[in-house]
Amino acid sequence: MRHSAILGVTTGRHAIVAGSLAGLLVAAPALAQDLNSADAADVAQDAGVIIVTAQKRTQDILQVPAAVSAISEKTLDAAQVKDFTDITNVAPSVTVASAGNSASSTVSLRGVGTLSFSTSVEPSVSIVVDDVALLQQGQAFGKLNDIARIEVLRGPQDSLFGKNASAGVINIVTKDPTSTLSGFVEGLMTDDNEVRVNGNLSGPIGDSAGFRVNAFYGDRKGYIRNLTNNSWLNGEESYGFRGKVNYDSGILSVQLIGDYSNTKSSGNQPTYYYVAPGTLQNGRPINLGGVVPGMANTEVTVNDDQLSNTEQWMASAKIGLDLGFASLTSISSYQDWKLDTTTDLDFTPSFVIRQGGPYHAKQYAQELRLTSADTGSFDYLVGLYYADGETDRQFARDTASFLTFLRRNWDSTASTRTLAAFAQLGYDLSEQTKLTVGGRINNEKVGVFYRDNIPATPIVYEGQAKDTAVTGKASLQHFITDELMTYASIATGYKGQAYDISSGFNQSRIDNLVKPENSVAYEVGVKGRFWDNRGSFGLTGFWTDYDDFQAQNVEFVGGAIQPVLRNVGKLRTKGIEFEGTLRPVDGLSLFASAAYVDAKIRKFPNATCYPGQTAAQGCVGGSQDLAGAGLANSPKFKYNIGGNFETPLGNSPISVFTSANYVWQDDVNFALDGNPLTVQKAYGIANATIGLRETENRNWEVSLFVNNLFDKSYAAVLTDYSDNGYTGTAIVQQVPRNYSRYVGIKLRFGFGGDR
Repeated sequence: MRHSAILGVTTGRHAIVAGSLAGLLVAAPALAQDLNSADAADVAQDAGVIIVTAQKRTQDILQVPAAVSAISEKTLDAAQVKDFTDITNVAPSVTVASAGNSASSTVSLRGVGTLSFSTSVEPSVSIVVDDVALLQQGQAFGKLNDIARIEVLRGPQDSLFGKNASAGVINIVTKDPTSTLSGFVEGLMTDDNEVRVNGNLSGPIGDSAGFRVNAFYGDRKGYIRNLTNNSWLNGEESYGFRGKVNYDSGILSVQLIGDYSNTKSSGNQPTYYYVAPGTLQNGRPINLGGVVPGMANTEVTVNDDQLSNTEQWMASAKIGLDLGFASLTSISSYQDWKLDTTTDLDFTPSFVIRQGGPYHAKQYAQELRLTSADTGSFDYLVGLYYADGETDRQFARDTASFLTFLRRNWDSTASTRTLAAFAQLGYDLSEQTKLTVGGRINNEKVGVFYRDNIPATPIVYEGQAKDTAVTGKASLQHFITDELMTYASIATGYKGQAYDISSGFNQSRIDNLVKPENSVAYEVGVKGRFWDNRGSFGLTGFWTDYDDFQAQNVEFVGGAIQPVLRNVGKLRTKGIEFEGTLRPVDGLSLFASAAYVDAKIRKFPNATCYPGQTAAQGCVGGSQDLAGAGLANSPKFKYNIGGNFETPLGNSPISVFTSANYVWQDDVNFALDGNPLTVQKAYGIANATIGLRETENRNWEVSLFVNNLFDKSYAAVLTDYSDNGYTGTAIVQQVPRNYSRYVGIKLRFGFGGDR
C-alpha cells in the first residue's frame, strides 16, 4: 500500500496532497526541508497531511494502524505547553501525578502508569527523546525546549519501542537545522516572577550538512511561602543547551546530538489541605504557625526547605545508509542523570523528620535496524537492541531523638541489561487493505546491590535475575476511500520483573521479586480527512487487560511512610478516544481531543485499608478487596479544545494573532486504596494569548498571555497523612504552579524566519 494509493494521485485535489507529501519525503538534500523542521511541518499541515514516525519510519498518519496523537508546535504554543507536565493539556489520555521530586512523579496513559519508590522498576510509559528511550521516567520532567512535535502512542508499543512501553510511548522530536542561516532570541516575563530567555542559531554547513544550537535560561520564584524563615519554595533556576549537526549525502546520513541541562529547585513542597481540630502529630499539638489549611493554601511552617536539583546530559549518534532496497540505521546513545533531594516530612518549624539523598542514573544503548524501501506490496523493519544501565541511590532519614526507631540509612544500585531482536512486516492484501504483524523477543538481566548502613557493621544484600519474554502485535487496516482508513489490532505488552528497593529491603525481597506485568490490548479505529483536507479526525476504541499489575501501596510503619511494591492481580482499562483538527477559513485552525477511560481493578485482594476505613466500608482484618475500584488519578472523561487565528492588519506588514485552549477533566481519586478524602472534583483550565508579529518572515513577535484565565484552584495531588504520626485526619496537597491566574509577556526577535 504505497503513498500514491493512499493519497489518490489520479484525482485533482488528491494530487495536490500527494505532491505536498512527496515533496516532503524525497526532497534532496534532506536538510532543505527536513520533516522535523517547523516550516516543513507547517507545509504538511497546511496540505492536510500529518507526518509521524510512530512506526520508526516517516509516514502520513493515515498509514499508521494505531492510536497516535501528533501534536504540532502550533498546538503546543496555543495550549502553552512549556513543561513536560503540560502535555496533559493537549493529550487527554495522559495524566501526570506530581510528587515532591521528579523521581517520585509518574506518567500514565489510559489510566495506567508506574508509581514506585524503587529505582529497579520500569515505567509503563516510555519517554523517547530524539530516538533515545530514557532510563528513568523522572528524567523527562523539566522544560520543553525547541520542540518540533510530540507524538503520543497509546497502548502497548513493545514490538518497536521495547518492553518498557507496555502502556504507551511519548515520543519527543526536537527541531532540525534550517536550510538557510537563521536565529532568534526570545524572552518571557510573568507577573508571578518568572523570567526565561531562549536563543537559537541554525543554518547550513556547505551543501550537505547543517547545524542547530539552542540554549535557554530560566528563573522562577517559588509560590509556596515558608513562614518559618520567609523563604519561597517550589521555585527553580535552570539552564541548558542542545547542539545538533546533520549531514546527508543522499546515500549516507549522520545526525549528532549533544544535550545538557541543569536545574536548581526548591522542590515541590506540599501544604496542608485539611487538618481535623484537636489532631496531634507524634503525640504533640500541631503548630500551624499561622498556616490556614484549605484549597490553594500556599503557606507552610517547616524548618528545612525542600531541595530537588538535577543535572543531565545526553549524547547520541544516528547514522543512516541508503542501500537502495532498504536503509540501514544505527543509533548509539549515552545518558547521565543526577538528582539530589531533601524533604522535610513533618510540616513543623522544629526538626522532626527529614529525608532524601542523591540519585545517579546512566545508560548506554545501541540500536540497529534495517528498513525496507517503500515500494512494492511488502515492507519490513527488523532490528537489534542493546542497553546497559544502572541507577545508584543513597537514602537517609534523620529523626528527632524520640523517633530514632524510624531512622534509615542505605545505598543501592539497580542494574539492567537488555538484549532484544524485533521485526515488523507489512503486506498489501490489496490496494486498499494491509496486514501488519510484528514481534519482539527480549532478554533482560536485572541486578541489585543494597547496603543497610544502620547496623554498626553494615549488612549487604546482592542478587541477580534473568527473564526472556516475547511480545507481538497484529493489525489489519482498510482504506474505504483514499482519505478514510479503518483498522483493528491486537497487541501484547510486558514489563519486566523488579526488585523492591526501599527501606526494609532484605533477603526476602531478593528471593521474591515482583513478578513481570503482562497485558493484551485490543483496538479498533477510524481516521480520515475531509473538506478538501481542511479537516481531519481519529476515533479509537480500546480494551486492555493487565495481569500481575505492578503497583505501589503506601503503608505506615511506626508513623512513617513505607512504600511497598507488589503485584496487585488484574485490571482492565477500556474506552473511546477522539481527536480532530479543522481549518474552516484561512488563518484559523481549530483542534479538539477527548477521552473516555474506564480503568478498573478486577482483582486485588488484601489491599491496604485507607486511614479510618471501617468494616462497613470494606476493611476487614486490616485489609480490603479492591476488585471493582478505579485506578488512581484516572479521570473517566477529559477533553481539550483550542485554536489559533492570525490575520494581517490591513495592508501593513504586521499580523495580529491569538490562540486559546480549554482543558476539562472529570473528578479523580489520587489514592489507589479508594480513600474518599483524596478526591479532586472536576475542573477546567483556560489559557489564552494575543499578539503581533511580522507577517512575511515572522522575524519579530510580541504577545501577551494568561494561564488559568478563570482563576480556578485545584490540587495536583491529595494525600492522606492521617496514619503518618497523626491522631486525626490530616490531608496534604501538591499545589500546582497554575493554581491561580498568572499573566506574562513574550518578546521574540530573529532573522531568517526560523520558528
